[in-house]
Amino acid sequence: MDFTSAPLPPDPHMCNSTDSTTRSPLSLYSEYQRMDIELRIPEYMDACHWHGQVEVNVPFDGDVEYLINNEVVQIKQGHITLFWACTPHQLTCPGSCSNMAIFNLPMHLFLSWPLDKQLINHVTHGMVIKSLAAQQLSPFEVRRWQQEINSPNEQIRQLAIDEIGLMLKRFSLSGWQPILVNKTARSRSSGNSVSRHARFYVSQMLEFIGANHDRPLTIESVAEHVKLNPNYAMGIFQRVMQLTMKQYITAMRVNHVRALLSDTDKSILDIALTAGFNSSSSFYSTFNKYVGMSPQHYRKLRQQRGTIG
Repeated sequence: MDFTSAPLPPDPHMCNSTDSTTRSPLSLYSEYQRMDIELRIPEYMDACHWHGQVEVNVPFDGDVEYLINNEVVQIKQGHITLFWACTPHQLTCPGSCSNMAIFNLPMHLFLSWPLDKQLINHVTHGMVIKSLAAQQLSPFEVRRWQQEINSPNEQIRQLAIDEIGLMLKRFSLSGWQPILVNKTARSRSSGNSVSRHARFYVSQMLEFIGANHDRPLTIESVAEHVKLNPNYAMGIFQRVMQLTMKQYITAMRVNHVRALLSDTDKSILDIALTAGFNSSSSFYSTFNKYVGMSPQHYRKLRQQRGTIG
């Protein structure tokens, strides 16, 4: 059977830092976002990009390197690696790898699977997670899933999605470790299970935040949109996303700043305003807290890495 798939059309939910108009990671959440599966030669990226899905990479015949959060991240042959792709990332060294699986999983789907809460906490706080064991997945399975998620048969499509969820469940249970740690991540995790009811409301909140990312956002306005008490809305958002609504909005805006600092020559003040920060003092203190350095220093380091690469 021929598993070769045609190139996917451009994804409207994917942004590159070289686009004439870049969009905030906040605007990229969508319940209608598709699942993409690719099996191909990894390609060098000359600039960073970002999108709303959780990205899973598995290089089958060699190591590859990314630049994520201005840190070099090596993805080892045969290991499953995942991260939330709203963090600007750039594949900088394909090495000798000629066959890599790349899954782009919609966030609402990722959150619906029964995964370890600590793992979800790490992913939503910007960490990169790697399986301890290699060879948990084969190219044959990836090719089959590629075919099946595009099947006209809804049951076949759902079966493939369920199998991918089980693959991540196995990943969650068989051992993993962070290989890129976010300074602002918190290790505590709620042991409470998350209901479909809670996930539905959080998806509605994420849609509203995405549609209004360029306006002042308050917990009250988000809660009013979904017709919930603000305290209750805050509670279920934190339980599902493993971070508060304010942390989510701030992290996405900081990610937008990182991308613009990396690959544009816009002034730092213009970048801060573009990303939704209304006060320069608030912007500088927030960026320092989340990134651990000033925006000027971050830009300088990123430019040095680009020159070296």
